[in-house]
Amino acid sequence: MMRFMSVCALAAGLGVASTAARTTTHPSAPLVVHEWGTITTNHLANGAQLGGLNRVTFYEPLADFVHRFDPFGAEAAGFPAPLTDTAGRRIPLQKTPIGPARADITMRLETPVIYFHPAPGASIAPFDVSVQFRGGVLNEFYPNAPGSVNGWNGIHLSDSVVSSLKWSAVTLRDHAALPATTSRVWLAPRAVASSPVQIGGETEQYIFYRGTANLPALLQTQLTERELVLRSPKAMPWLTSASAPLGEVWVVDVRPNHTAAFRTTGSLTLTARDTSQVLAHVAGFAARDYSTDALSQLRTSMHAALVSHGLFDDEAGAMLETWKESYFERPGLRVFYIVPKQWTTYYLPLRIGTPNSLTRVIVGRIDIQTPVGP
Repeated sequence: MMRFMSVCALAAGLGVASTAARTTTHPSAPLVVHEWGTITTNHLANGAQLGGLNRVTFYEPLADFVHRFDPFGAEAAGFPAPLTDTAGRRIPLQKTPIGPARADITMRLETPVIYFHPAPGASIAPFDVSVQFRGGVLNEFYPNAPGSVNGWNGIHLSDSVVSSLKWSAVTLRDHAALPATTSRVWLAPRAVASSPVQIGGETEQYIFYRGTANLPALLQTQLTERELVLRSPKAMPWLTSASAPLGEVWVVDVRPNHTAAFRTTGSLTLTARDTSQVLAHVAGFAARDYSTDALSQLRTSMHAALVSHGLFDDEAGAMLETWKESYFERPGLRVFYIVPKQWTTYYLPLRIGTPNSLTRVIVGRIDIQTPVGP
């Protein structure tokens, strides 16, 4: 018998969503909701966090039908003139491979997707889904949703900015015709046995959104000739308990010849009383550490971690496949970690307007600029 995963991948390629039975046991809630996504920051070797993250040198385009929200559209309501470059061009908030960079964008919220799994036989009436982003702007999404932003002065992003999206009357379907696209990063998340959603006249296998922000990373880094030092952040306004588990951290270096090396730390914990504490010393890589199968081993390790944090097997696989080119094959030194739930709840509150069991797994990614030799 053909495994469902193959059927689902085929259906996704044809633009038709389908659902099938799982071997995974669902919780007792009538609706299981799973979300995954990524937050990305860029650091210099000395640990300084860089801005300008709306400007990217490597870009995998989204599907053409994705909707975009431009807060500059509110200028008529009294906002000051938008930030422009020396040529008078407006500096965009959205991720783009062209145009100027914004110093106030220090983090990208990349590709969160929300999947819906109704319990067998459950009848789920249409419901609303809303999400907010503290410190940033949610500016790309699908299906369509009204966007708004509060605390935005039209010039500089800050912690006082709160952006919102709301999808009304979300309807779950057994099957749905999905919009056609050749975008690899859009097709990969479709290979999941979830119920497709219909919102208005638009359907998709999931709800998607992303944005940009002025926020610090959850880890401070310092790269030396011998090691990478990991420290807790200088401030943790989101931490409402004495501590938060960070779990293991993956440090990965990918070379242009597609060989790679990686190390994992032990389980790490952030504590409220010890800001900027040293969490781990990760030894540098020697030539013998690089191999052609390291990336496969890394994906296996991360897949297991994602499942242990609550994602279904196919959801974890879809997440890693979405990252394939930009995260795993593109040369560079980077760090991955699982974002604590308290951070996600504080900066990215999500509300589902029907009884549900919710699991959210956000992965932090830090790209580190290594020194260039003479």
